[in-house]
Amino acid sequence: MPEDLDTCPFCKADLRGNISYDDKIILSLDHPILDTRMVAIKLVEDKSIKKAVPKLTELASKSSDPLELIAICRALKQIGSSDALESIEKIRQKNNKIVNRYIDEIMS
Repeated sequence: MPEDLDTCPFCKADLRGNISYDDKIILSLDHPILDTRMVAIKLVEDKSIKKAVPKLTELASKSSDPLELIAICRALKQIGSSDALESIEKIRQKNNKIVNRYIDEIMS
């Protein structure tokens, strides 16, 4: 990492602070660039980061991108907690046919 890169140039997150890797992943869910958020969502899924559920739920409520919503559903399903599964049902209420078809697949 370059010496002068102490904060993210996009979201101003502290890149040198003493926060856990999981917390850094959760912070990157707020990143303004979709590709960065998609990588963060995938990492949340791979690591099953339970404390990311509230942030994923918030992100889903703001998003209208079907691919992002599907990725969020996949991560929530992998986490599998009751809060995560409730969040999937909230996403279903957005009435996106593509996303709802995916939710039907993963929940059956």
